Amino acid sequence: MLAKLPKDKPEGLSHAMQRLYDVWPNPDDRDNEFFTNFKYSRITCIGKDNQVSRRDPTKVILVGDTYYVWYTRRATPSNPVGMERCSDTLPAVDWDLAEIWYATSKDGFDWQEQGVAVERAPLGQYGDRSATTPDILVFKEKYYLYFQSFTGTFQSAKGDHCDVSMAWADSADGPWTRCENSILDLGDEEQWDGGAIHDPYPLVYQGKIWLFYKGQPISKEKDWLVRAQGVAIADSPEGPFVKPDINPLLNSGHETFLFPYKEGIAAMLCVDGPEKNTIQYAADGINFNIMATVTCPPVAGGPFCPDAFTDSNNGQGVSWGLSHISESTINPNDARRVVESNSFLVRFDCDLQQGKKNAYFRNPRDQVGRYDEATFFQPTMALEPHMKEKLINKV
Repeated sequence: MLAKLPKDKPEGLSHAMQRLYDVWPNPDDRDNEFFTNFKYSRITCIGKDNQVSRRDPTKVILVGDTYYVWYTRRATPSNPVGMERCSDTLPAVDWDLAEIWYATSKDGFDWQEQGVAVERAPLGQYGDRSATTPDILVFKEKYYLYFQSFTGTFQSAKGDHCDVSMAWADSADGPWTRCENSILDLGDEEQWDGGAIHDPYPLVYQGKIWLFYKGQPISKEKDWLVRAQGVAIADSPEGPFVKPDINPLLNSGHETFLFPYKEGIAAMLCVDGPEKNTIQYAADGINFNIMATVTCPPVAGGPFCPDAFTDSNNGQGVSWGLSHISESTINPNDARRVVESNSFLVRFDCDLQQGKKNAYFRNPRDQVGRYDEATFFQPTMALEPHMKEKLINKV
C-alpha cells in the first residue's frame, strides 16, 4: 500500500489499516479536531491546602465579568479512615461529611472562596451525611445545583451508595433552596445504576434538560458492568427525569465531563473502563464513538463551557476549566492499598474548540515528555517492596 492514503478505502487491508478508515477521523493526531494535550496550572485560594479538601468542581460559568465554580469541600479533623471505621465525625472517604462551597474569579487563575452554597441536611433528614460532587445548570434566569446526596453513615456492605438531589437559587450567590428528596433515583438491584448514581452533569440539548450521570451496580464482580454513564431527560430542571431504555451510553469513565460540540455532544472519559483516556462524540447525543486518545486528561474536569445551556445546535467546544488532584495515604488496615486524603483544585488548558487550532496543545510528542523519573516512581506506579519479594521468590 502507498504511504499516501487513497481517499476511498482499498480492498485487502489489515485490520489496523481498516481502522484508519472506519474508526479514526485522521491518520495523524495533529489533524484530529478532538485531539489535545492538557496543560495544568496551580490556582490561588482553592488550590492545595493541608487543612481542607476541595474536589469535583462544576462547570465554570461566567456571570457578568466574573467566573463562578462550585465544588465539594470537606474540613474534618481527620483524614478519611475507611468505611469500617467512620463515625459521625470521622469521614469514610474524601467526599464524606462534606458540603458544597463556591468561589469566584476574574481571570480563571486567581480565585476567591466565597463560602458555603449547600449545607448538609439536619441530622436524621434526607441528605444529612454529605452533599457532594455538584454541577451547575442555568435555565430561564435561575440557577440549579445537582449533587450527590448521602443519607446516614457509610456502610461497607452498601459502598458509595447515594442518589441525586438539587438546590435552586435566583442568584449565583444564593441563597440556595434545597429539595428534600431525590430527583433521580437508583435503578433496580440488577441494573447498571442500582448501587449508586454519581456525578450529575446537566446540559440543555434538543430543547430539554439532559442530566448525564455515572452509574454503579450493587455488585462489583468481574462479570458486572462496574463503570458506565447514562442520561436522564426532563422538560424542566425539577424533573421528572426519565431514563431512556438505551442507557448506558458510555461504557467507561469515572467522572462525567461532557460539552456541546457542533450538533452533538462530546465526552471526556478517564480513570476507569476499557475506553478510558478517550474523547468520544455523539452527533445525536446518544451514540458515542471514539474520536481521539489522550494522555493525562483532567480528573473530574469542570470545563468553562459558554454554550452549555444555549441549545445552539452548534457547540463551540472548550479550552479550559478546573479539575482536582487527589493526594493519597497508605491505608492503615492494608499497607498494599492507598486511600485518598485531601484533594485540591487546579486549572487545565486544552484545545477542544471549533475553528483554528493551537499548535501549542497539539504536538503528540509532548505526551511522551510527561513521563519523567518522578512519574515512573510515584506511589501508584512504583513496584511495592512486598511485590518485589514475591517476584524474586516466585510466590
